[in-house]
Amino acid sequence: MASQVSLIWKIQQRPITMFIAIAILTLLAISGFERLKLDIDFSDYFSPADKRYMAQKSMSEQFERHDQLWMMLETSEDWRQQSLQTQLIEFIGRLEANSDISSIQGYNQFIQGLAHTDKILSYKTHPRLASVLSANGQAILLRLQIEPPQAVAEQNALTQSQWLDNVLQKIDSDSQQYWQVNSVNIYLNGTHALNWQYAKVLRHDLSWFAPGLLGIIFIMAALFIRQKMWVVGLCLNNGLTLVLTLGLAAWCQLTLAAISAFVPVIIVTLGLAYAAHLYFGWQAQINAGKTAQQALSYTVKVNQAPLFYSSITTIFGFSLLTLSPSPPIQSFGLLVAFAVLCNYLLSLTSLVFFAKYAKAKHEPILNFDKVIQLGKFNAKRPLAVMLGIVLFSVLSLMSVAKLTLNDDPLSYFSSANPFTVSSQKMSQYFSGINLQHYVIAGLEPKQIDKAEVSFIYKFSRYLKLQPQVVDVQHIGDWIKAAGIGQTQFRQILAQNSVADLRLQSELSADKYSTLLTLYLQPMTAMELIQFEQKVNTWLAEHATSVDVSPPLGSNLQFAHLSIDNANNMLLSFAVALIALAILLSILKKSCLFGFMGLLLNFLPLLWVFAVWQLNGGFISLGTAVVLGMMLGIIVDDTLHLMLKLPDEQTMTTAMMWHSLQKVLPVISFTTLTIALGFSLGLVSAFTPIAQLSLLSCLVVIFAWGFDVLMLPVLFQRWLINKQTQKSLD
Repeated sequence: MASQVSLIWKIQQRPITMFIAIAILTLLAISGFERLKLDIDFSDYFSPADKRYMAQKSMSEQFERHDQLWMMLETSEDWRQQSLQTQLIEFIGRLEANSDISSIQGYNQFIQGLAHTDKILSYKTHPRLASVLSANGQAILLRLQIEPPQAVAEQNALTQSQWLDNVLQKIDSDSQQYWQVNSVNIYLNGTHALNWQYAKVLRHDLSWFAPGLLGIIFIMAALFIRQKMWVVGLCLNNGLTLVLTLGLAAWCQLTLAAISAFVPVIIVTLGLAYAAHLYFGWQAQINAGKTAQQALSYTVKVNQAPLFYSSITTIFGFSLLTLSPSPPIQSFGLLVAFAVLCNYLLSLTSLVFFAKYAKAKHEPILNFDKVIQLGKFNAKRPLAVMLGIVLFSVLSLMSVAKLTLNDDPLSYFSSANPFTVSSQKMSQYFSGINLQHYVIAGLEPKQIDKAEVSFIYKFSRYLKLQPQVVDVQHIGDWIKAAGIGQTQFRQILAQNSVADLRLQSELSADKYSTLLTLYLQPMTAMELIQFEQKVNTWLAEHATSVDVSPPLGSNLQFAHLSIDNANNMLLSFAVALIALAILLSILKKSCLFGFMGLLLNFLPLLWVFAVWQLNGGFISLGTAVVLGMMLGIIVDDTLHLMLKLPDEQTMTTAMMWHSLQKVLPVISFTTLTIALGFSLGLVSAFTPIAQLSLLSCLVVIFAWGFDVLMLPVLFQRWLINKQTQKSLD
């Protein structure tokens, strides 16, 4: 470490070179901003190489299912009334005037005659009428297909997102204005509507996070860091770190999504918290009568090793998020890891440069003196403390064992969100939006025939008996509605194209495969997985004469993603925890230090998730990420504590309290800073960020409590008593 300290001061002797290098990197980062891949698309949470994602995409290409945008019109009257139908036709004409809308299908096809004219198959009752007209006639569905102009389609994702926002905003406002007189309610649903809400959530969060971060910096500066040059250096470092991190995202084409809005909060919060160790070490030396240069030399020398190792562990912790199967979470981890590296380098270069010009004047350092008194009070009751920790830890293990995966991407918005309301209305009047598909084909590539249709009827009967199934739609519905037999249907199918029969949504163009669609009740991720396994068991026994694809659906795909992500985050947490214990054991040359570090970082997470479960919490995308990232954050205070304490061989009670007197107040400040920064996520309109924020705040606070209340007890009980026993021997 002495060589690194020497390098820091050599760099300070060439400030112009240092700032030129920083300026070049900053300009390089800014030049790549136009390449930023800010995708506001639900499908971006899936890896393009994921087999389920590829199968889902293949199915969408094989069958013409334009389900991206549904409009539901609700009224207290009956849409089968002539007056309402006349108005609907006029409304359809206005929508068709919008150049962004390429086609409109649904209930309008029935009143305009499009669902009946030129049809080869005649029906007593159209098999899909109930899908677009509710049983009481008070709600209808329109399926709008929108296509971006060529100029927009060739642009980046951000431009396409802006186009989608403008189009849906216009469709919604024009529709609301047209139907206002008739008191008709308009609801938009489908993947386009879902992505629209993701974009709104992202803008909402960023509009709160930016001023919130500025407010926290102002509060910390006004109450604790009263040196202007230090504040200038901290703000510059955070600004540069953000710019460089965005540059990395741009040049590496990292996938950014709604959850990425929390990345700047983490970057600024950690930057402020980590650099605080340098400032408070400097101010303590000023108060002790040292000159500004002496104080700066001292704080760099004392804090360089803890900052180095804490940065390494934080980088390692966030880098483990790349084990997630979801690209946005992988990007999340990489960006924060890179930002921590930037902040470390800038703290020991540009921040030190500005600190050299700070005025040496006495300032009160923190107001956390009672923290030491609390620690001493607790240390007098070691048996009670250790017994309580063991008891609560055992109870926490029992509670955590009951945690379940209860994730649902359609519930990531508040109950008042337009997409949430529209989803509830879709379930009220129709079959809901929780869809699953099975692609069914013969064992050989040929037109579907009697064997496939017979199996479809059998499979459908089984599915309709399941309590989770609301409705089942398949090619057999058309055969029954037309009143023809399977032989006659085979002849008609052989003589006509799929387009002529208007069965593109359920028959592939080559007629080799057909689609069976399930409408399911709202289900959690685990319930979806269990239902899938149950159906797969039945298929393994009965689907011997046909080829049936795995179940395809966005909700089911997300359920698998949630489970894989949770398992990977748990693995990353275990790896990081073991690595921390090994690192502390090596640095302090004591396995006891390593074991204590393990306890100090494992138990806070255990207790927090136990409290989370007792309050009805569950494992979701946001909560699983906490496992992957929080160890890399709370370990920093542990390292500052451990590395600034005497070694096991020289530890005494007086030396322990002298060291803790210096470190615990600073750790209290960093805990307060991180808790305040992360609490900004509580205002997020995106549930994963709100959950991540809440659990992160709790983990940081619990970790601080363990450092203050548990660490002195462990040191005194295990290390100091051990030394005393050795001296007596």
